[in-house]
Amino acid sequence: MKAPSSLRYLSLLALVEGASLVALIGVAMPLKYFAGLPEAVRVVGMTHGGLFLLATATLAVVLARGHLSPLKGASVFAASLIPFAGLWSHRMLVRNIAARSSQGCPT
Repeated sequence: MKAPSSLRYLSLLALVEGASLVALIGVAMPLKYFAGLPEAVRVVGMTHGGLFLLATATLAVVLARGHLSPLKGASVFAASLIPFAGLWSHRMLVRNIAARSSQGCPT
């Protein structure tokens, strides 16, 4: 059986939101402070903020549906606050999806 679509969507969002955090800290912030371009932080920061809110809302839906344990949900949320941890979060969610698919868990 296929894993729940909300869990697959959360996995993708973890990757995209994590990349936006890296872009904010690694690209936009240096552009603001070293090149005098505060617009970079405004644009990338707003994009990251929107992705963060979307990922958090999706995580709440996944947890409410019981597709992820509260401990793993807390780990996903904590990872969204740390640069490059979104990659770990994505990988953990992909493993969870694969395990659910091999066990035949209902959607």
